[in-house]
Amino acid sequence: MEHAAPTCSMSAQYAATEAPPAANPLLDDPRFRALVRKRRTFSWTLTILMLAVYFAFILTLAFAPALLGRPIVEGYPATWGIPVGFGMFVFTFVLVAVYVTRANTFHDRTVNEIRQGVRQ
Repeated sequence: MEHAAPTCSMSAQYAATEAPPAANPLLDDPRFRALVRKRRTFSWTLTILMLAVYFAFILTLAFAPALLGRPIVEGYPATWGIPVGFGMFVFTFVLVAVYVTRANTFHDRTVNEIRQGVRQ
């Protein structure tokens, strides 16, 4: 059994019967656009920091494994790789906490101020 492709696209079918979507005043607000730009810059900064730490760890493992394989105290099995690996987890949690704190204070407050300004 053969199936025929539709002759017109769904968007073209509904485009003739529906009104165009209304413009969102919040998205057109220059303060909102500035906030989005600041948030994106902040997010990318944190992302680059995390990737730098992660790749530094991986590259150290690949090219200088003896650095992380040295014992912390001679004669004991704990190596420097353990606290460095644990430090990466701590660093990740700190970055997440910084982002959540900023999002819940600065970003949310600014969005609410912009919404109040748009409504009035």
